[in-house]
Amino acid sequence: MSNSKAKKQRLHAQRNGRFDVEMKRGTHADISTHVRKTKTKKEKLDQMRNKHKNSTSGWRVEKAA
Repeated sequence: MSNSKAKKQRLHAQRNGRFDVEMKRGTHADISTHVRKTKTKKEKLDQMRNKHKNSTSGWRVEKAA
């Protein structure tokens, strides 16, 4: 995988004795801190019920048992 132009410039500057700006960055940039989760069946049904609640097309979702 190739490096971006900005990264090439940073590496070149670092090799020539300039300060490495990546050291100023926090460690949180490497990991994702939020949780990814899919909606449950009930959440999906609630979303469709609320989305189509005032719809004039007549499409309705029956309440989940």
